[in-house]
Amino acid sequence: MALSTATRIGGETPALPSGPPYACSGLREWADSPFWMTPTDARLEALHHGGASDSAPMDNLQGLVAAWDKHPEWLDFLDPAAPNHADKMLERALYLHHWERWLPRSGRALDLGGGCGRFAAALLDRGLDVEVVDPDLRSLWRALQHAVDRPGRIDLHWSTGEALPELEPVDVVIAAEVLCYCEDPARIVQNIWRTLKPGGVLLASVEARWGWAAALDAQPGTLEALLGDGVVHRPGDMWVRTYEREAVEALLSPFEVEWLESTHYTLSGPFEAAAGPMDLPELLDAEARLRAHPATGHLNRAWMAVARKPLDRAT
Repeated sequence: MALSTATRIGGETPALPSGPPYACSGLREWADSPFWMTPTDARLEALHHGGASDSAPMDNLQGLVAAWDKHPEWLDFLDPAAPNHADKMLERALYLHHWERWLPRSGRALDLGGGCGRFAAALLDRGLDVEVVDPDLRSLWRALQHAVDRPGRIDLHWSTGEALPELEPVDVVIAAEVLCYCEDPARIVQNIWRTLKPGGVLLASVEARWGWAAALDAQPGTLEALLGDGVVHRPGDMWVRTYEREAVEALLSPFEVEWLESTHYTLSGPFEAAAGPMDLPELLDAEARLRAHPATGHLNRAWMAVARKPLDRAT
């Protein structure tokens, strides 16, 4: 459900400013403590309390809940004190560099699987109204904290892409590293289509097959999965569907795919250790050379895409 249904945990629930969405400047009291929301996907509440998942892809959320208990400093990476802050900010800069010409300067955005707010914060800074949807409640708490006093307006939804709530149409949807972790990505693409205005764009990324297999965090015992259907599953912790180019194109086929690029060769990719620390210009240069080289081009960790809903296709 939306922020309008939220209640503070362990205290009086503050009043909301006019909305939704709500001016970030009026949400400071909400950022002071956690709050409870009713999820629109019934599976989420039990997992939030440490329960077991009822479908393999939901193991991602089960693993995330456990990670918040064990290593919260790694999950709120917008905090400058987080050990992975610099890496995550460089990764965001790479995304925004490639997607810049498709990002509006005004209007409405949906950050699907928005997590702690890495893209929501950037969209709010552009003055957009941002709807943040995420299956992890603690991530939504952090997203609100990082939204406070930014110039845009925001609303939060504890939900999944499969159970995406009905929203006012948006100009852009960001689904970064989302569709590869979900049970029914085709259904989510349909929900995104429903939510986008005609002419609106989906900015998406998914895990890639061979770069994932060669990365430093590839899981032992997953070789057969990668040689088979590309689905890697570690029960109770992680499930990911890795993609080759043709599968990305098929998934996004309802849209007009305007741009599809291999990426993340050094950011969590197979050349991470060899590359070492980089700034954005160095990263862009390394990506271009690795992409063009015949021996390394297929070893991207991710795919980035831009897909547009045609102006003449309202439904």
